[in-house]
Amino acid sequence: MFHVLFDTTEKQINQFLTYCYERNQTTYSTKELMAVFNYKTSKLLSVIQQVELFQEQYSEYTVNYQSESKTIKIEFSPRFLLSKVYAILVERTVGFTFLDLLFKGKYHSLEQLSQETYSSLRTIQRKLTELNQVLANYHLSYSLRKGNPLEGKEYYIRYFYHVMYWQLFDETDSDLLATIRDKQTIATQIERHAPYMRKIDCNKFLSLLAISLQRIKQRHFIVEIPDEITTFEHPLMTKRKFTECILAPFFQANVYAVSDLTDEEISFLYFMFAVMNTYLEEDLTEIHQDWFDNEQYSTEEIIIDKLSAYFDLALTSKEKNYLLVNLLMIHSYSSVFGTEHKIDGFGKQTRESELEAYFPVMYPTMRRFLIAIKREIPPLVGFAKKNDRLIFQYCMLVRTVFIKYERPVTFSIQSKFGKTQELWIKNRLLNTSHRAIQHVPSVDEPDILISDYPIYRQLGANKQMEIFYWNGQPTSSDWERLKEKIHKIRSEKHKQVFDSLSFHQFS
Repeated sequence: MFHVLFDTTEKQINQFLTYCYERNQTTYSTKELMAVFNYKTSKLLSVIQQVELFQEQYSEYTVNYQSESKTIKIEFSPRFLLSKVYAILVERTVGFTFLDLLFKGKYHSLEQLSQETYSSLRTIQRKLTELNQVLANYHLSYSLRKGNPLEGKEYYIRYFYHVMYWQLFDETDSDLLATIRDKQTIATQIERHAPYMRKIDCNKFLSLLAISLQRIKQRHFIVEIPDEITTFEHPLMTKRKFTECILAPFFQANVYAVSDLTDEEISFLYFMFAVMNTYLEEDLTEIHQDWFDNEQYSTEEIIIDKLSAYFDLALTSKEKNYLLVNLLMIHSYSSVFGTEHKIDGFGKQTRESELEAYFPVMYPTMRRFLIAIKREIPPLVGFAKKNDRLIFQYCMLVRTVFIKYERPVTFSIQSKFGKTQELWIKNRLLNTSHRAIQHVPSVDEPDILISDYPIYRQLGANKQMEIFYWNGQPTSSDWERLKEKIHKIRSEKHKQVFDSLSFHQFS
């Protein structure tokens, strides 16, 4: 979404480095790059020059143009990150500079912004007009005619700044974390009372606390919140414990009394503390039982029942709890902060075709599932409108459960090197795969028969059995081919199962 703020040069740098990094080559002909980007020679050379200059801001790559051979050589260091390229480019835009100055209380005038960004006033005005495209996605707008240029509900403003800064987060260079006093002690306190939070989860919440503290000190208070936040209950921590063990130490260390916080402020931070996380089965062993008595979870409970029936899964209580808690987090987040265009943690707005590519079998199946049950669960329609990544998030969530129930890929081995070689290959395959895989005798018609010599085998009941040939002493390339073959077989097995599922029971 923040790509809207890029000017032409920034777009070209980002496109060029992204293309070269993803292609993973060291040398490119000018002819190839001109065709890819639809550039003339002069334009391509100009872009290369900009990419060379960008090394001054990010030195984790080298690029050189060879005029004699008309080729471009580019090499990336092991520390190169496309997300860091994106972050640097965003930070130098007019829109980001304006928002950053505004947040820090340092914005004074358009003339100042012009000097900060080395841009003309006309350019500044045009870029700030484009900024409203970004702000509108988060239910905000700006007006320079008012004392507080950023307009919108305060909890939306907090969320927006959180998204803006988090997509650019760099643990080695975070202005937000640097503003927190006694940060390590507070992080330790969070880890003690919320052991399910990783280090990056702690940093994420600390960043939100830093944003909230800055806004509060500027006297921008949260005075209005939706019912979803007011009535929300964390499955693992009461609001009272959260206030005493998390908020109080933070605000005390940063010279602000927690007693001065409004109920709305505390409820907002309590809500965010919960919904910003994902919870694994082992994280939920100490969930307090009265939490389940809330009738607000009926939507999630119905989805789980339908999921269990449709996919023929005998879900355990731990699996149901895992699905219930995380579905609630996804739905609560979507309901409160619904936007037309979602971005991921790196600022990338992904098209549905790209999301489906992550789950080529499960994604279309999950889409069919949601279409079938949405008549019985009206809130799903609203969640989908507010969150264009909803199906993808469902796939991410249920994958952990589905893997436990998937049918194993069966394999057999035949080797001229004898039984010990077959045993070594079998154990390596079984020990290196976290997915369901099973060794069976060759007479049982496995999914794949692995051999280091030509064999004749008349196919029996399993007419789809694959015969995979490799060297007697398998090379790394052989193992990679086998890995790809097993992955393909597993995907085909899943597709056969999912395609055969009927939706009539939900009609």
